Amino acid sequence: MQSLAILWAVQGASGSFAVAGLATGSFAVAEALLAPQVARFVDSRGQRAVAISQLPVFGLATALLLLAVFRDQATWVWVLSSAVAGVSCPQVGSLAAARWRHLTGGSAQVTSALALEAAVNELTFMLGPILVTTLSAAVHPSAGLVLAAVLVLVFTTVLMRRRESEPPRQPRGPGLVLDTRLANAAFLPFVVLHLLLGLYFGGMALCLTAAALSFGAGTYAGLVAAAGGAASLLTGLLYGSSRRIGAAPAMVGGAALLAVSCFALSQVQRFMPFVLLTVLAGACVAPIVIPAAVTLQEETPRSLYVQAVTWTGSASALGTAVAGPLVGRLVDQASPQRGYFVLAIILAALVLTAAILTRGGRRAAS
Repeated sequence: MQSLAILWAVQGASGSFAVAGLATGSFAVAEALLAPQVARFVDSRGQRAVAISQLPVFGLATALLLLAVFRDQATWVWVLSSAVAGVSCPQVGSLAAARWRHLTGGSAQVTSALALEAAVNELTFMLGPILVTTLSAAVHPSAGLVLAAVLVLVFTTVLMRRRESEPPRQPRGPGLVLDTRLANAAFLPFVVLHLLLGLYFGGMALCLTAAALSFGAGTYAGLVAAAGGAASLLTGLLYGSSRRIGAAPAMVGGAALLAVSCFALSQVQRFMPFVLLTVLAGACVAPIVIPAAVTLQEETPRSLYVQAVTWTGSASALGTAVAGPLVGRLVDQASPQRGYFVLAIILAALVLTAAILTRGGRRAAS
């Protein structure tokens, strides 16, 4: 919600999508680059100590951004306040994943827990943009930003008050920028996997919208995207409740079917097949993301877990940021189908990465 809310607020004040893009980009880049450094403090100082100290900075940065919006400040004020908000925004996903691992004790329940987490994330990614867009369009361009900030401030505070689920502190590891214990061949495939997923997410959003417009059904683009998200939510819940399919076949099979779906989308010329294939592609996402999360918690020591999850999240955010302008330019110059074809090539690399990752997991287990 936060990035989209900043986009609405700054564009509404400046009248420029370029300036709004700068502010949104500064938020995303600052969050992606510096969040892993904050995660090191989380592991060594504890979740509550770090998150509670972040919240006042985040609240102040958001207030400064809102003040700049209402008083029509210079561009650098919007960009700087957005960057500070990005650095200080708590990485709730990483904190929650560590708490699930602590509560389940690394038992088989962690698969169901992380599947539930993924399903809730999917739901928020469906509902959050709707809330921001509706409030910003109907009430005031900054209304969505106010709601997003209040949700972060209130519910992060509520989460941090739950001391029984907070993992214990861990000794700080060696290394200045990256804990050197993460600099190994076992962890690298996780980073690459999430980078490729980020490229897919960033490119898919553009291709979907452009394809819907090319079919003369631009007003249905949001519904088609929501249908894909609902399919991912459903498969995530089914995977988490059954646990009958192992991580390796789920990840490799899901990635392969996702690549095939994107290749089919690059060939489709009618709206209804486009909708069905988009829903199929959405259904493939959860069987990749959830086993990857389970495998990561199995193979990562507790002292590095928050950092590991944050690094993978940053890789995904970086992929999304890179894919947007690149795929957008390709769609402008050629067609949405060409964009889907490029995504299929990216997903072929995802299949290979998933196979390498699961093979490493099997070796570790043996």
